[in-house]
Amino acid sequence: MDRSARTRSAADVPRPRGSAEAYGAVLEAAVSHFGASVAPILQRGLAAREDTLRAPMVELLVAAGQAIGCPVRAHGEVRLPDLAIRPDYLIDVDGAPIGYVELKAPGRGVPGHGWHPTARERRQWVQLQLLPNVLYTDGQSFAVYRWGELQGPVARMDGDLQRAGARLRPADGNLALVLHAFLAWRPRPHRRLEHLVRDAARLCRLLRDEVLDALGQERLGGRVRLFSDHLADWRTWLFPHLSEELFADAYAQTVTFGLLLARRSGIEFEGKELPTLGRELAKNHLLVGRALAILTEDHGGPSIEQRSVALQTLRRAIEASDWTDWRTDTSDQLYERFLELYDRAVRRGSGSYFTPQPVADFMVQFVDSILHDKLKRRLGLADRDVVVVDPAMGTGTFLLSVIARVAKTIAADHGDEPAELRALLGRLVGFERQIAPFAVAELRLHQDLAARGLEVADEKVRFYVTDTLEDPDVETLVSPYVYRPIADSRAQAIKVKTEERVMVVLGNPPYLERAKNQGGLVLASNKGKSSMLDAFRGTGTGRLEFKLHNLNIYFWRWATWKVFEAHPEHPEGVVAFVCTSAYTTGPGFAGMREYLRRQADWGWIIDLSPEGHQPEVPTRIFPDVQQPLCIGVFGRAKAADTETPARIRYVALSGTRQEKFDALEALTAASGRWLDCPTKWSAPFRPASQAIWNDCIALADLMPWQSPGIKANRTWVYAPDEETLAKRWRRLSLAPVAERPDLMKETKDRAIAVALSPHFDGTGQPASLTGDIDPQVSIMRVSFRSFDRQYVIADRRVVDRARPDLWSTYGKHQTYLTTLFAESVTSGPAVVFAAEVPDNDHYMGHHGGKTIPRYRDVSGHHPNIAPGLMEHLSRQLGSDVTCEDVFAYVAAVASHPGFPTRFRSELRTPGVRIPLTMNPDLWRTAVGLGERVIWLQTYGERYVCPSAGRPSGPPRELRPDVLVPIPGVPDRMPESITYDRDSSILYVGEGALGPVPSAVWDYDVCGTQVVKKWFDYRSKRPRVRKSSPLNEIVASKWDFTDDLRNLLAVLHGCVLLEPQQDDVLKAILDGPLLKATELEDLGMLPPADEAKQPIIDVQSPLFQ
Repeated sequence: MDRSARTRSAADVPRPRGSAEAYGAVLEAAVSHFGASVAPILQRGLAAREDTLRAPMVELLVAAGQAIGCPVRAHGEVRLPDLAIRPDYLIDVDGAPIGYVELKAPGRGVPGHGWHPTARERRQWVQLQLLPNVLYTDGQSFAVYRWGELQGPVARMDGDLQRAGARLRPADGNLALVLHAFLAWRPRPHRRLEHLVRDAARLCRLLRDEVLDALGQERLGGRVRLFSDHLADWRTWLFPHLSEELFADAYAQTVTFGLLLARRSGIEFEGKELPTLGRELAKNHLLVGRALAILTEDHGGPSIEQRSVALQTLRRAIEASDWTDWRTDTSDQLYERFLELYDRAVRRGSGSYFTPQPVADFMVQFVDSILHDKLKRRLGLADRDVVVVDPAMGTGTFLLSVIARVAKTIAADHGDEPAELRALLGRLVGFERQIAPFAVAELRLHQDLAARGLEVADEKVRFYVTDTLEDPDVETLVSPYVYRPIADSRAQAIKVKTEERVMVVLGNPPYLERAKNQGGLVLASNKGKSSMLDAFRGTGTGRLEFKLHNLNIYFWRWATWKVFEAHPEHPEGVVAFVCTSAYTTGPGFAGMREYLRRQADWGWIIDLSPEGHQPEVPTRIFPDVQQPLCIGVFGRAKAADTETPARIRYVALSGTRQEKFDALEALTAASGRWLDCPTKWSAPFRPASQAIWNDCIALADLMPWQSPGIKANRTWVYAPDEETLAKRWRRLSLAPVAERPDLMKETKDRAIAVALSPHFDGTGQPASLTGDIDPQVSIMRVSFRSFDRQYVIADRRVVDRARPDLWSTYGKHQTYLTTLFAESVTSGPAVVFAAEVPDNDHYMGHHGGKTIPRYRDVSGHHPNIAPGLMEHLSRQLGSDVTCEDVFAYVAAVASHPGFPTRFRSELRTPGVRIPLTMNPDLWRTAVGLGERVIWLQTYGERYVCPSAGRPSGPPRELRPDVLVPIPGVPDRMPESITYDRDSSILYVGEGALGPVPSAVWDYDVCGTQVVKKWFDYRSKRPRVRKSSPLNEIVASKWDFTDDLRNLLAVLHGCVLLEPQQDDVLKAILDGPLLKATELEDLGMLPPADEAKQPIIDVQSPLFQ
């Protein structure tokens, strides 16, 4: 097909032939014919009402096109797989696709004011908004939308489709405008780069979906192999474990950014096929150009461009843009903005978050100063023996900052800047797995060098497309000629990894949990050797070491190996990364901290998130990242002294994002803000805490048996009421076997075909869910969230981890404490109590936590207290101390907001510690106070003592009044909950309760607002993560008013106790304490391993 016929510019947009009156006359005739064709079919009901419009609508569009000089061709129901829609027609004009037609039954209307879509139409419209040019019509109304936005007026017909027949006419001149706008559409030059990136991202997503769909069809033999061959080649020559989904994503991004780079390079598109554009681009950008050429080359039959509507539209959109009007310094934001618009899930999946320039500049200047001051390199990064690697280069931010820093150094030294920068390029190495950001990095590098008066050939640039973590020992085949540049890039990168001495590794490694399949070299254990990651494993942390399987930890291990170990004859170097800060404090990273202390001479930790997890957005360095972040820099000037721990220094930067940037700019290694961290091998990278915190007893030592809570891995097994669960189970039990896997939501641990003993304590006759299912099922009350008691289907076949040990020790004597062990407590009570077995996320609704039972057995004979501690306390305090006393004491001390407020900085290192008073009066006061705390938090089911003002049940005297009843009838379920601070009234849907103190409404547990979260689970549309169609079965009427009043009463009671708890905590800290070191000297701490296990001494009575 002649390319020139398909690439007309915006100036070539056709105009009506002849006068506007003539165009209108042609259109009137076409509409009359349309009406005459449609009416008889509608009257006889011979076809589905929507299908009635198909052929007549095409005739109408063809006639309108002829009138304005647009040869129209319609292709029926083009499938857009990932969008889960099939627009009725794809329309070609002059052989080039210009848009889609979506037909609806007459009377359905078009999106906009007065539109009343069905649920299906609404879902479909969400997807149609991702398309650049859509004509939406029901035959009566016509409208054009671009990326979901209405363009111009809505056109309407004069006359009813079913009755007007040939008398049908356009109501006014709007139909002529609408059809002309649709048929004459051409991509217009984008005035701003961000607009081009927006459209390119949307079209790239469509291209990805086309490729993924084509792969599926090719696999089933439904079309000639093309993309499958490319995938096979990529697996052979580039990435052996590449999935179809990742290939489709890489293909679409590579082609998109290849075209963007070609247009930015000034290559003319008109009259050229895509492979030709790629070959022209390869003259200056060898790797990206060759990739574009290879991926768009046809192998006989229609070209890839001819097969892809998205690719044709993408080409035209990029071709129409003129980059000469745009500033070159906007390129650094190009790929980050692209990913935000393209697919945020892809961004999260890759773990890629691009580094703000102030952070990169700080890290580069800091490393430069370490090289100069500690490693005695006079010119720092500009020194001729300093090789720098960014192992996750992205768009090149760090390496460009290195160039700027070296240029500044050379200028200050009055050196030959062009010569030194050319020399630097030979020592500046970037690894990047994805070609799209690689293309942007190349673009930015050449722009930067050009601004400095340097022109450098591509072969002088050491940027490589490669997987940093790839095992270089894995044998690869010799690549064919077409893939040679890409394969050569990979081979050269492997040579750097295996042979070249590297002094500096720095950057922003990707964040991705559970990344075992991407560990490569770090996890390889060839020839009987242990894996690299083993160096990061600690003693006694096995259960928590799954935390090490994160991409950024793999990159830390690769970097420390490359700088500190790979070349023993050159032991000096620096590693600097900005990433999540879990490794600085988390117990699962104890071995990593020991390794760094043994291998490095110095370390610096810059805490960028002292606010903790999920800080306010204005304080975040990376606005989309909720996890705490830090910059870690570790250096060594000589061979490792593995018996002398490195000096680790710490500084925290608080405030807004800009305030943190300003603080970074002023921070140096010689600043007076640094605090020393402990020298103990595995100690957290945090300042040596105040002595009083170290004197406190770790809760994990005080109460040795801890367990995760129930982890169902499906949300439908929980509900606030039993009736809902019974209905869900009945639906599952009556469903055909073929539907049950989806209803159940199968996981690797639970599937319908797996036979298990159903009871939570592990008893009962094993059975699967493939045969007849008893429609009756056991339902148990559980502690779902802090202060929120719900119900669970008590059947192990649908609950991945029911925790049989917890259920086997559950009884009337048992009480549970929950808190965080691997994350930081930030606000609210540091520990929470419950009478029922807790869920895994009981404490704050996410991030897990641990459950600590009061007893290790069901009878209450074996306290879960460090052996010997109660006897020692009894001797010291002069009175008997029981297990109930210790639990109550902990509640008084730590179960209130004053505790995390008092120990805010200490709690940034995860793990609650309890100060144990040696003052008998304070002990008794705290125990009495804690008994009331637990009585309240367990809704009056534990620590009941009427004579002490703790009757059975919640405190009725604190319940708010029902001012306006919450309707308890179907269809009037409340959808919202709001609070009026002036009147102290809580509004729940149509109802109202009061008075409710503001402190009760605001009550939170580590940032989770308790009352609001409680309501979210019980609203008309419960706010839960849906795991199955069974989640759609919810309560149809409100029956939770008493439960809500009880919740508010319990929280009110807790709030009233807080001042007393604050006073007691202060008095305890001001008085004599039983120190942890004393208990260690007595052999009580750490507790023996047998104290960390439950005692299952009798059969659980729960399910008898």
